Amino acid sequence: MTAKFEIEKFNGNNFSLWKLKIRAILRKDNCLDAIEDRRAEISDEKWKEMDDNAVANLHLAMADSVLSSIAEKKTAKEIWDTLIKLYEVKSLHTRIFLKRKLYTLRMSEFTPVTEHINNLNTLFAQLTASDFNIVENERAELLLQSLPDSYDQLIINITNNNIVGRLSFEDVAGAILEEESRRKNKEDRTESSKQVEALTMMRGRSTERGSSGSQNHGRSKSRGRKNFKCYNCGMRGHLKKDCWHKKSGGKNFEASSSQGCVAKTSEDGEILYSEAEGSSKGRRQLSDAWIVDSGATWHMTSHRDWFHTYEPVSGGSVFMGNDHALEIGGIGTVKIKMYDGTIRTLQGVRHVKGLKKNLLSVGQLDDLGCKIHIEGGILKMVKGNLIVMKAEKIAVNLYMLLGDTLQEADASVATTKEEEATMMWHYRLGHMSERGLKILADHNLLPGLKTVNLPFCEHCVTSKQHRLKFAKVTARSKHILDLIHSDVWESPEISMGGAKYFVSFIDDYSRRLWVYPIKKKSDVFPVFKEFKAQVELETGKMIKCLRTDNGGEYTDGDFLAFCKQEGIKRQFTVAHTPQQNGVAERMNRTLLERTRAMLKTAGLAKSF
Repeated sequence: MTAKFEIEKFNGNNFSLWKLKIRAILRKDNCLDAIEDRRAEISDEKWKEMDDNAVANLHLAMADSVLSSIAEKKTAKEIWDTLIKLYEVKSLHTRIFLKRKLYTLRMSEFTPVTEHINNLNTLFAQLTASDFNIVENERAELLLQSLPDSYDQLIINITNNNIVGRLSFEDVAGAILEEESRRKNKEDRTESSKQVEALTMMRGRSTERGSSGSQNHGRSKSRGRKNFKCYNCGMRGHLKKDCWHKKSGGKNFEASSSQGCVAKTSEDGEILYSEAEGSSKGRRQLSDAWIVDSGATWHMTSHRDWFHTYEPVSGGSVFMGNDHALEIGGIGTVKIKMYDGTIRTLQGVRHVKGLKKNLLSVGQLDDLGCKIHIEGGILKMVKGNLIVMKAEKIAVNLYMLLGDTLQEADASVATTKEEEATMMWHYRLGHMSERGLKILADHNLLPGLKTVNLPFCEHCVTSKQHRLKFAKVTARSKHILDLIHSDVWESPEISMGGAKYFVSFIDDYSRRLWVYPIKKKSDVFPVFKEFKAQVELETGKMIKCLRTDNGGEYTDGDFLAFCKQEGIKRQFTVAHTPQQNGVAERMNRTLLERTRAMLKTAGLAKSF
């Protein structure tokens, strides 16, 4: 008995996959030849039987909406050719669309690997049908690059253990499926251990014993108390509630402590933080505030609604002071409105489920180049000359950030209004700086502007930019004629001898100067040859390097060829940067200043 196979009826979508299935059905029924050109050895009777069988299979595998478009076709070949023309479009537009979809496909953390691989294979098949074939190693690379960040270590292992160009799509897919299975098993084990731990704690038994080897269940309340610090007297070895100073202090102590804070500690002696219990308002403020913590690896909070950008992660955890692990649910950014109204964005904030306080990592701020200054109960985080954050010391010896966390809607509204008002005054006051606007706003001189939040101003950048000051160079050549500086100066007056220019040559080592009046700039080359012959004969040394600007008199082909022939190295300044030839430029200024002074003293005309 022949087995029957049913496939999903073709409704006009995903033709490449349906095409693969229907060809398999036709091949099974020995009628695949009916949709191709007829071979000569097939008899008429056999061909009619194959064609009828193929037509029946095709009709039964199509939805009514598609079947109506080929109802008039009589043979399987006609039906097949029509379907190819209608649905297997090989246009450039289709190919570009499929390639864009392929190269931008990304797998999320929650997508099953099998589903993602099937999506890739579908795109590969559609591109192949559009006459664009992707080779095996490129398919493997596309699969690797489409994985989320949590698979980075697996990608490194695969690429390190394989030769470039020899990656197999099946091998890579298998490795990813194994990694997914390993993660699921790990999650199952973790969940099971949590359930066992919870069940054990419900029965009143602790899974940890003391180091003394005692068989008593649970933990002694005095375990490790020698390391505790009393927040009442400052001494170690006991807690505030057991402090003998407190018990013997009488009414005065009780009266003074009635308005204070009580330190709340864990019974097992593992203290992570102290909590102000003076009032419900204090607890609320601490739960909504950020605590500066030098021991925190990252910025951390349990408030999911505080995040403006959020990317879920799996497998991460944070260990607290009592060795208890809390799960990291995701990573993102949080916006905080600072004490001065500035809105700053915290990057790389971890969403830690079950965390009781919001921790601001000093380590992460240090990575950003911030410095910490503490004085008078105020902690300042400084970057360059700018105070980016402030924190105030509270009653329990913690530093609480001065600012309010903004949720997404609050941040967008506040930022927009503040930026619009700030930009309006920025324009009105001739593009005044943010610092100037803050000074005026602090003195209530800008109506309607309480908080200065100046966004990027393109016109300020293009209009106020200037060239940075050139560093002063103190190095000199070690021998005479190692380096010669030269420059040409044009006079507004023609001298009595007919000279309109002069060219100067300065030795970098000795600072000795040679000046030659010339009538035209093209005379620089012959004057240089004259100068070279003179100084080399006098000193017995050779000119090694000539530094000039990019004037045509110095870049003439004959001049360059002569220097190359004589072994003289040429150094040219960057265009419009006379500072790089500062020795010659400054010498010209000195010559002109002294010449003008001498002419004025003698009462002579400028032509002299």
